[in-house]
Amino acid sequence: MGIFDKFKDEKGGFKEDLITNVKGMLGLYEAAHLWVHGEDILEEALAFTTTHLKAMVESLRYPLAEQVSHAMERPIRKGLERISR
Repeated sequence: MGIFDKFKDEKGGFKEDLITNVKGMLGLYEAAHLWVHGEDILEEALAFTTTHLKAMVESLRYPLAEQVSHAMERPIRKGLERISR
């Protein structure tokens, strides 16, 4: 069982109650940007959270609306510098 399996229901889809937890969905969105090839659940999480966050951002209040907008424009991963040896 993976760490992200707690977000899934018994049918393998993402839990519906996650949609009402904007901060939780935003955290999952940010984590999903760290996926690497072969991590299907994070790829699915990115699609799920992107769809729902985009749909709800206009109805959110400040400061949450600003946090979501900023994350959508510039996710954490895109702000990180790549470390090379």
